[in-house]
Amino acid sequence: MLTTADLTETGRPTEEILRRFQEQGFVHLRSVLSADEVAGFRAAAEELLAGEGPEIWGASEEETQVHYVEAAWRKHPALRELALHPVVTRVAERLAGGTLRLYGTDVLKKDPHIHLPTVVHDDEPGLPLAGLTRTLTAWVPLVDVPADRGCLIYVPGSHRRSLEHRQVHLAGFQDYRPMEEVWPEFPFRPRVAVPMRAGDVVFHDFRTVHMAGVNTDGERRLAFASVYMDSDATYRPGVQDHPVAHLTPGAPVDGDRFPLIAAAP
Repeated sequence: MLTTADLTETGRPTEEILRRFQEQGFVHLRSVLSADEVAGFRAAAEELLAGEGPEIWGASEEETQVHYVEAAWRKHPALRELALHPVVTRVAERLAGGTLRLYGTDVLKKDPHIHLPTVVHDDEPGLPLAGLTRTLTAWVPLVDVPADRGCLIYVPGSHRRSLEHRQVHLAGFQDYRPMEEVWPEFPFRPRVAVPMRAGDVVFHDFRTVHMAGVNTDGERRLAFASVYMDSDATYRPGVQDHPVAHLTPGAPVDGDRFPLIAAAP
């Protein structure tokens, strides 16, 4: 049962939530998923982590920020259900203001006292896609994520910064530049930590600057992230482009691998 006061009875975000997302570039919705749903999705994520041998996000195993399993929605039916969950996708399209496709999903694990802080970044330069204006991410904690368990931290309004202060595309990881170099104002901007309960969802715009601290809690952080892209996005060669490297540059990113999400009724 949907219990969040941030959505209407039909599962649409309220006008206040829409306004907040447009102004801040992120929005935290509470109790979107039921306890039974969370338990099923968490079990699926644990099963996938145990069977896949997760990849590392970081320069080496010793410098890991997060362990992850990519394309999780295509590897477990329960996680496909989560990626295409009707409430999550309905909210995503309403926040985006247009039609979306599912680009990709990851199961994300941040171990206590081992993994480094998640680097300050926004999602735009790491997406091998062109023609993006409304792409966003839905981040779903599958366990409680209090502040000391490596919760997400956002820079409100950072999605509105000017083009000269964005790194729009990475042809290779060697092109990465620290946020304070790209956007000199970054060190002086306020930041908002977003502790979350299992079953909450936070949505953020693909240009919103975010990060996460070290997990100093005794339990690992476990989450599921879905990237929903503009439905008419095209392929632009860049980093981590293996999911779309079969395409010709400039070709539409569509088909069964990148399904249209359910349109809101």
